Amino acid sequence: MAVTIYLSLAFLALYLIGLAIHRWIFRRDRQRMLAESRMGGRVVARAGELQPGAVKKFWLICQKYRLDAFLVNDQGHYHAYVNRCRHMPTPLDFVRNEFLSDDGRFLQCYTHGALYEFSTGECIAGPCKGESLYRLPVTVDRGDVLVGCPAGDLRPMAE
Repeated sequence: MAVTIYLSLAFLALYLIGLAIHRWIFRRDRQRMLAESRMGGRVVARAGELQPGAVKKFWLICQKYRLDAFLVNDQGHYHAYVNRCRHMPTPLDFVRNEFLSDDGRFLQCYTHGALYEFSTGECIAGPCKGESLYRLPVTVDRGDVLVGCPAGDLRPMAE
């Protein structure tokens, strides 16, 4: 009986320590994001940094969620999306840290093979055909590419 109580207390202590660490990391990331931000969003790249067709990963803290996202340069027009396939909640670049199809014309989910348009995020082939990636607002200001948080309920994007 005493062993069970001690084990339960040990697991509770480990859980509470893990929770405290998670909260500390979230606060640290939020402070870092605020330091890198200005009106309009977080600065994620310089305008000339990404070549056409290039993709850059980043993260945002929006409301109480950390969103993993990516920025794509579509012939000088920048688009940002949450890094989450619409078929199942997995990142598009699952293992290989690559977002582009073999021909470089589409964004591709490397788990399910779904293909998405650069400019709209719409799935044009694969199990999620007709759905779109979650878009993030992008602005270019004084040579910086800023990405902001979307309006509305973020639970579907973060879960």
